[in-house]
Amino acid sequence: MMDLNQALDEPVTKYMSKNVLYLPEASTVVEAARSMQKNGIAAAIVTKNGKPVGIVTERDILYKVVAGGMDPRKAKVSEIMSSPIQTIEDGSKAGEALAKMTRLEIRRLAVMHEGKIVGLVVQKGIVAGSLREQVPLPELLSPNEFRCPYCDQVLENAEALSKHIDRLHIGSGLLQGDSRKW
Repeated sequence: MMDLNQALDEPVTKYMSKNVLYLPEASTVVEAARSMQKNGIAAAIVTKNGKPVGIVTERDILYKVVAGGMDPRKAKVSEIMSSPIQTIEDGSKAGEALAKMTRLEIRRLAVMHEGKIVGLVVQKGIVAGSLREQVPLPELLSPNEFRCPYCDQVLENAEALSKHIDRLHIGSGLLQGDSRKW
């Protein structure tokens, strides 16, 4: 298992998505949203004459268009995009990318190779990817003990806990050992 420092020392390309959507600057917000949905991605690179000039994200659409009262059928992505695109070289470390995003208060960087965009890296992708094997999710772990939340009594299994709560604390016999909640 890799620790956080090792993960942040990995190349940024380990955490980038190569699935990059490009949209002309004249695209409407509706067109952008539909393309993003179709491709299962949350951001698109905006181009002018085939060259990247900005980035538009789901958050831009939500905050600037929806919350801002703009008409998404008329608004152009060029009106809501962030520009210039913030980038990082493909030889950089994941930790450098994370530090840059934190410093700039952004969530995405375009990953560059020889002056061309080769992917996008997302802040939560680095964090989630680097911590995936380190953070135990309580929902996935079996409890070591079954403790009653009402009286703190420890019981041998989930069914016994359910019956205990039902008989002593609810008093109606409704659960009768149904342990789905526990």
